[in-house]
Amino acid sequence: MDKYKRLVSNTALFAVSTFSSKLLSYVLTSYHTRMVITDDYGTMDLIISLGNFLIPLVSLGISNAIIRFGLQKGVNKRELYTNGLLSVFTGFFILAAAWPLISMIPYVKSTVGNAWIWLLLFVLMSCLRTLNCQFVRAREMVRLYAVDGILCTLTNLLFNILFLSGFHLGATGIILAMICSDSCSAIFLFFVSRIWKYLKPPRVNFRLWKQMLTYSVPLISASMFWWVTSTSDKIFISAMIGTDANGLFAASYKLPTILTIVATLFTEAWQISAFTDGTKKGRAAFFSRVFGVYQSLMFMAGAGIIWLCKPVMSVFVGKSYVAGWVFIPLLTMATLFNSFDNFLNSIYMLEKRSDLSLVTMGAGAAMNLVLNAACIPLWGVQGAALATFLSYFFVFLLRIVNTHGIVPMRVPVLHMMVNMAILILETLLMLLDIPGWPVMTTLLVALILALNFKSLWDTVRKLLRR
Repeated sequence: MDKYKRLVSNTALFAVSTFSSKLLSYVLTSYHTRMVITDDYGTMDLIISLGNFLIPLVSLGISNAIIRFGLQKGVNKRELYTNGLLSVFTGFFILAAAWPLISMIPYVKSTVGNAWIWLLLFVLMSCLRTLNCQFVRAREMVRLYAVDGILCTLTNLLFNILFLSGFHLGATGIILAMICSDSCSAIFLFFVSRIWKYLKPPRVNFRLWKQMLTYSVPLISASMFWWVTSTSDKIFISAMIGTDANGLFAASYKLPTILTIVATLFTEAWQISAFTDGTKKGRAAFFSRVFGVYQSLMFMAGAGIIWLCKPVMSVFVGKSYVAGWVFIPLLTMATLFNSFDNFLNSIYMLEKRSDLSLVTMGAGAAMNLVLNAACIPLWGVQGAALATFLSYFFVFLLRIVNTHGIVPMRVPVLHMMVNMAILILETLLMLLDIPGWPVMTTLLVALILALNFKSLWDTVRKLLRR
């Protein structure tokens, strides 16, 4: 299959599952903010954030190695999955044994409290589901992966209704719903894709395991730094302003994740194409063309989210959260550049340069901590949003420079600068409440669509011809 056709086909399949799950996240945000008070919602969000921090540690980052080595020719899939499963359970048993000590850390003690058992279960089931999902992707069972995404979405919705409206468990019910839906997904993939066959008999290839860990362990630190960049805002806000403000910030972050929907469905398909399609000689042209389309699409989506953020927040969240719309423009721009960072990260994964992923993300995390400490006392929650945007933008600049020596991809710098200037102007008009801003921002959105649609459509037409 032609590499462009393959990319479009896989993107369409991933879109089915990704859009369904992300659409649910907005429905659930509206539901959660009506069922849970802001203080509990902020606390729950911190617990989930802590869980997301522990997941790469527990799994030893092995899911990254599963997809990278699984798409590589000549790798024994049975040995690959067995090594992945052993990594997850080894890490989890170490976490469980060390929990009495970890729970003494002031931040963990104040955040988790008596919910530690739910946190541990959330981490374990998330690791197992991710392992199975990545293994299915590595076997290029794209349709099954998409079906699982839809089923996981439905079970998550049903468990939320059961635990919140049925049993009235509040914030605890949100975490329990995630645990149960991840469990159902892991079991479904294990049996339907016959993963159990890859454990009979279990074989441990220690040479392969060492190669996998050599690749994945640096990505643990990279994931931790990513967590610092995305979560330190919440910790700083909770410590400096309060958990009510963090609840508002967390609810505001939901709308910009529409960009994450677009980025995720594309990136999952893109990784398969990047690792399996094309020769090294034509790789730069392939990456350049795809990134050109990708950044155009993302800027168009970002402009639309900023334009609609105020009315959407008025409709989809509880009254206590509506004021959070003012944080969305900066968070949207932060999410935009985080998506570009992830695209460039695929170059590191392709060449197994996880060390560069670690260094660039670490620099961004350090910058985020400094900016949070400096900006939040000056501008409150908006300062945290600004710190996040500047950190992801900084990582983007670093990766543009050091990926050029690996894959000399052409980046449309002038085009991106014009797009970014329009987004900044749109944001200022809204935040400063300039008279007539709805009309002016509408014109700016039309302008950004006009600037980006032609190049996007030209590429789509070429793909359709193929």
